Amino acid sequence: MLNYILKRFTKIVVRIILLLFILGLMLVSLFYINYKSRAKYAYPNEVFHVVDKNKSEIYLNDKNKKYLAEKNIWAIRLNRNGEVIESFNKPNIVKDKFEITDVARFTRYYLNDYPVFTYITGDGLIVFAYPKNSFDKLPFNFIDYKNFEFNLKLSVAFLLIFLILVYLMYKIDIRNIFKMLDPVQKSIGQIYEDDFDPLEEVGEVADLSKAINDANVKYRNLKDTQAKWIRGVSHDIRTPLAKIPWGLNEIKGEDNSEKISKIQGQVIKISNIIEDLNLTMSISSLSKDKFTMQDPVPIIRKLIVEKLNENPDREITFDNAIDHVKINMDRNLFYRMIENVLKNSLIYTDGIIKVSAFSCENKVQISISKFSF
Repeated sequence: MLNYILKRFTKIVVRIILLLFILGLMLVSLFYINYKSRAKYAYPNEVFHVVDKNKSEIYLNDKNKKYLAEKNIWAIRLNRNGEVIESFNKPNIVKDKFEITDVARFTRYYLNDYPVFTYITGDGLIVFAYPKNSFDKLPFNFIDYKNFEFNLKLSVAFLLIFLILVYLMYKIDIRNIFKMLDPVQKSIGQIYEDDFDPLEEVGEVADLSKAINDANVKYRNLKDTQAKWIRGVSHDIRTPLAKIPWGLNEIKGEDNSEKISKIQGQVIKISNIIEDLNLTMSISSLSKDKFTMQDPVPIIRKLIVEKLNENPDREITFDNAIDHVKINMDRNLFYRMIENVLKNSLIYTDGIIKVSAFSCENKVQISISKFSF
């Protein structure tokens, strides 16, 4: 059960990481698509390349004006003194002569709120102006390598910290799962034991704990019902069975001896069935507490004496080689086990019965056999 939950949890973590990767890929794709969507405005370098290629004696000839009109761009060309010597669709708000400070300002920023891009043409400049809000100009054109290197290292460190935190959370969740489900797993293994310890029906596994506790209660009820039924059947049979021998004593005679013998045989069979029912009831109520360390030899000796008293015409020998050795057992069940084998040996064999008890490889072995000279 824990292995199944662990595998499911691992799959969930892998899927989360995969989803994060897909999310990152989608964000990169979004930035790329957004970048490409700006292509409705021709890039300044591309515009300058076309204009420079199509120039004649002047830059803003008819062919270039047509191209700039298609791209929704207006342009001016300045000489070395800052005077406008060529123009196309220049707004009236734009000056005809610029100081060097004006050039420095619109080269870095904007010209009357128009994003402009400046290129050198001989001893002058050509300026391409795009519609307002078409491009955003950055106030810098450099990068601090040391700062970039520091930020890159810091980003890598943050990524490692993030992965470590994910791993730690994964380990903590796994530990909590085991801590939460260990008692449940143990209880499932002991659900049919008499020493079952009911689970606390709290927390995230409250429903599962309740189901296990209910299953144990149902098992106990079924077990008690079976025991009561067996006791009832045993009691109902014993009462009339006890009266049969009394009735047989009253009809004893030579003519009825064969019938009486058959009836007595059937009575013995029924008695054995009752004993088996009682044994079944004993086994069903068996628990670990009833098993104790005991010496089997006194039980075997007592059983042999009882069988010799019941069968005075038979001989049973006992060869004991395990004095003072104890085994973990239930006394009644052990007695019934040996008694059943010994009784069958007396019924189905003749001659001397030999009972041997000895130890071998940390085990106690008991054998019942017909003695042969």
